[in-house]
Amino acid sequence: MHRYLQWMVLALAATATSAWAQLSNPTVVTNSMVVPPTGVNAWTDVAVSCPAGMAAISGGIDTRDFSTIEVTTLGPTFGGEALVFQADGQRSPADGWYASVRNFDSVSRSVTVSTVCVPSTGIVVVIASAAVTAGTSSSPGDGTSFAVCPNGYSAIGGGVDVNLPASMKVSGSAPVFNGSFLIDRPAGQSGPPAGWSASVRNEDRAGVIKTAAVCSTVVGNVTVSTGPFSIAAGQVSGLSAQCPAGMVALSGGLDSNNVSRNVVAVSTPMFAANPQFPADRAVGTYGAAKGWYGIYYNYGPGATTGAVGVICAVSAQVPGNAVLVYEFYNTTLKHYFRTSSAAEAEAIDHGSAGPGWVRTGDNFFAYVAGSNSPGSDVCRFYTFGANSHFYTAFADECASLKSPSSGWVYEGLSFRIQLPTAAGCPAGTTPVHRLYNNRFAFNDSNHRFTTLASEIPRLQAEGWIYEGLAFCSISP
Repeated sequence: MHRYLQWMVLALAATATSAWAQLSNPTVVTNSMVVPPTGVNAWTDVAVSCPAGMAAISGGIDTRDFSTIEVTTLGPTFGGEALVFQADGQRSPADGWYASVRNFDSVSRSVTVSTVCVPSTGIVVVIASAAVTAGTSSSPGDGTSFAVCPNGYSAIGGGVDVNLPASMKVSGSAPVFNGSFLIDRPAGQSGPPAGWSASVRNEDRAGVIKTAAVCSTVVGNVTVSTGPFSIAAGQVSGLSAQCPAGMVALSGGLDSNNVSRNVVAVSTPMFAANPQFPADRAVGTYGAAKGWYGIYYNYGPGATTGAVGVICAVSAQVPGNAVLVYEFYNTTLKHYFRTSSAAEAEAIDHGSAGPGWVRTGDNFFAYVAGSNSPGSDVCRFYTFGANSHFYTAFADECASLKSPSSGWVYEGLSFRIQLPTAAGCPAGTTPVHRLYNNRFAFNDSNHRFTTLASEIPRLQAEGWIYEGLAFCSISP
């Protein structure tokens, strides 16, 4: 079934980066249950709750027996009451998560449900419902609903519930963006989502699907997608999406190109340290996850595609006065650009700087400009001729470019960062290399500042000149 996004592009309002703190140290709580073989018109519920005073922003389901388990619900709970019983509209945060599952094996199988918990300040939940068409196992119906965050908010999690868990099976529960689904996005990083989408396959009478988007005003979050992967008919297939260094997983999900053929078997947070998966750990409370893992089963006929995504926030290990410096690349101009403003980065995602800009994922951490943190403030300049930006923390270079005759326009201080010495970057920092595209003669000058040493020979082969170390960024 083809789905259509039914809302206008939303403008995300800028908020202070200091709001990172409330989402920077999430807790993952797990609960397990042995699920007996599922009879006709039956299912098994498994629930888990956050500690007192914390809000549930996402949840997952994991099992070692993913070839026999299907998920029919994966949604938030409010004082122990399921999402399906909540009215559409905006409400206060959830305090737990639950899953409904069906076990098609002849023996009992274990499943593990998890929820990601954070302090409840500044979080709202938006709920939306939609009709699900009737169907059978050979000719299934389906339904999709979207919950969109209010202006000034972005989605940090979400979930799905149905009124007929014996016949409806979750075929998608994932972040959704202004103008596109997760399945439509290429592999790599993008900005935070605008809401949440969910879909189900239905093998019985018509019913209702409810979707919840968990929304926050926190800026600086990023979404990482696996991009589409193939699922053969009658087979299971899955992938994991991992957060970048210095970031932790808030939530994640799966999306499909065919919501009546694919069914979710696993959608779960995963940890950096072994054992990585909740199903392989004892029931308990753990620190933040590092990524999200998902598995689909394809009923067929024919191959389908799926995608896994994870929403990531800055880790508590990063200093509170730090900023994330994002990198973009323009596929038409062949230019690189950096910004330390999460609001500017999100605006670029939405086309404010024109077409062709994509996130590279080569981000680094620095300090807030003008602070008393170690290092020097970085000047940001723009030149109209080459349509390019330049950054320097060297006082003489900054002063020279401020001259009216330089051809550069001073745009202010961007961030604060340590500088290399003759011996290189100090311990505990990450080198940031500077390269120049050597296209002054074509009025097309551009510099790249990259943490990836592996990019240096590739760019040099394209004619770029290596200019040495520019900065020493914070190592998360």
